[in-house]
Amino acid sequence: MTLSSLSRANTASTLIRISAALYLVYYYLSGSRSASFNLALATCIALGILLLLALFIRQGHKWAKWVLLGLLLLTITPDVINLPATFKTNIIAGCIAIIIDVLQISALVLLFKKDKEGPAAEDTGAL
Repeated sequence: MTLSSLSRANTASTLIRISAALYLVYYYLSGSRSASFNLALATCIALGILLLLALFIRQGHKWAKWVLLGLLLLTITPDVINLPATFKTNIIAGCIAIIIDVLQISALVLLFKKDKEGPAAEDTGAL
């Protein structure tokens, strides 16, 4: 069974929204009580961008997958670098960070996956 491009977009949009919700949980688990205003503002902006991308992807805009790819390329390296420190301070926050990245990568794979072309229609009535 293969998913249609519309159902893949809807699934990717849902994965992005789940990752946005987990990002908010990650923010609170990783020491939000001592966080600065700039970090809180950056978190709100990141959540807004993720939710807008999820909306545009669900509406079928093709450019949104390229924006998601660019954002993921920009954010995956710092996540990987900071992962050992995150695990040292809070193991649950580290696991959530990994889950967020996996969800976003999965959404990206769904968006870039090509449709399989079906077999050509054959005339079975005439020989």
